[in-house]
Amino acid sequence: MTLEEILAVPTVASEEELARDVWDDDNRLCYSSDGSKVLDAENFPYEITVKDGCKIICDGVFAFRDYMAGLKIGEEVPLEERSTPMDRIKLPSSITHIGKEAFSECGEIVGIHLPASLLYIGDYAFVDCWQLEKISVPAKTRYIGEGAFQGCINLFQVSFGKDIEFIGRDAFDDCESLEIIRIPRGTRKKYLALLPKYLHRYLKEIEK
Repeated sequence: MTLEEILAVPTVASEEELARDVWDDDNRLCYSSDGSKVLDAENFPYEITVKDGCKIICDGVFAFRDYMAGLKIGEEVPLEERSTPMDRIKLPSSITHIGKEAFSECGEIVGIHLPASLLYIGDYAFVDCWQLEKISVPAKTRYIGEGAFQGCINLFQVSFGKDIEFIGRDAFDDCESLEIIRIPRGTRKKYLALLPKYLHRYLKEIEK
């Protein structure tokens, strides 16, 4: 797929899809009728397995929602309590797209394995995943959206593949623990252009 084709794939759950949804009661996930998309999630458990064949995690599916804090309706949720309870998720090898804010404020996730099939990471997909320590972007991933990992304050290592074409503004802003950005040998010039200057000092070429 070209980058244009990748960007043309919708990650928003449509009204039509939601009207024909299929529920997975064990994981509290709502799928499209053909199983290709996770459309929504509700009261999901600490550990989640997304079923094989699913290609798209739609926008905001696992994002923090105020009811998760257990406060009265209308009460303001303190920043330190804005975190989903999920601490582990298994994604199948079929996933190609992770939508906008899909894992926003999933503050208990320490690590997540992104499958080799992944092509696209949407805007703010992992924003404020405070406990996330390492991320390995698959070789085939072409697009990382604006603010994708912003506020991941414990993220200290990022590994990139060779096919990245676009990294959005502030994708790693406020990642205050960052120590190393691993890139394939021979791609330094490319990543100097893709990443802001303040991140250049963390670049380290490795054999791939």
